[in-house]
Amino acid sequence: MIYKSYGDLTTHSFLRNRNAELKLDLATLSREVSTGKKTNLTAELGGDFSYLADIENNLNRISSQMVATDETKLFALSIQDNLSRVQESTQKMRDDVFSVSATMTGNDAARFALEAERQLEVAISSFNGWAGGRSLFAGTATGTSPLNSKDTLMTALVGEVAGLTNADDIILAVKDWFADSAGFDAAMYNGSTTSLSPVEVGDGEKVSLNLRADDPELKSTLQSFAIIALLDEPALGLSVGAQKDLARKGGGELSDSTDRLINVQADIGFMEAQLERVSTRNQASKTALSLAFNEIVLVDQYETSAKLKSTETQLEVLYTVTARSAQLSLVKHM
Repeated sequence: MIYKSYGDLTTHSFLRNRNAELKLDLATLSREVSTGKKTNLTAELGGDFSYLADIENNLNRISSQMVATDETKLFALSIQDNLSRVQESTQKMRDDVFSVSATMTGNDAARFALEAERQLEVAISSFNGWAGGRSLFAGTATGTSPLNSKDTLMTALVGEVAGLTNADDIILAVKDWFADSAGFDAAMYNGSTTSLSPVEVGDGEKVSLNLRADDPELKSTLQSFAIIALLDEPALGLSVGAQKDLARKGGGELSDSTDRLINVQADIGFMEAQLERVSTRNQASKTALSLAFNEIVLVDQYETSAKLKSTETQLEVLYTVTARSAQLSLVKHM
């Protein structure tokens, strides 16, 4: 029988090299277990990082779009809430006026005037609404409340219609003032005349929330409430007949304003639906890209933990063998 043996130097060199290999493996596996990431992506990707870079770029782009989408959703929801509050007020007051139109008394007209003044203040407050630290209806002047107070508006209108006693004349004068850039826009509007730019929320998709407080659709509501609020204004001194006529015709203006607001709400609703659709698509794309990224970059924790345990065992065995071989000597052998 032939026996092969190795000299002490060869054995020592083998044990030392093996010890270094196992320590390196142990350090690598420990780092992968703690970080959850592969340590040698170069080998994993064959030296070509273009695919991984493309995934990361797409993930960053989609993440940015998702942030923009979430912010825009909040903005759109806040706009819709404020519009709904005003639209409900115009609709309710329209219905109240119409319900007593045929039998309206002077007391009814006076009551409508007080309610219209109160709702005018609510509408101005709503159009001065904010969300996420930004003004909703001020255009690009997002740090500014766009409208002045109800008292400012009523004072300007009283001066505009002073001396008029006919309901049609008063309504025409009020409408002219609201349409005149030297009227409503000069006295009441503090926002920007530049609308917000469209926001990119997805590939090839943008949303434009460019509604401003000086938009004719919103001014119509303030105009309708103001018309009815004027009927009991002491400075005008309107007769009871003129008050009732102005209240009835103001109800018609409220009806028109209600329809306008509903149309605006519908437009915002379409944008909200678009945002939800884009948000769902972006989330699906992000999930798919994240799975591909994880497949490349992340380790299998169970498999890596098993390898780590195996390497630790091998290192322990190596230490045992090394310790025993270190105790061998000619004296002990004899």
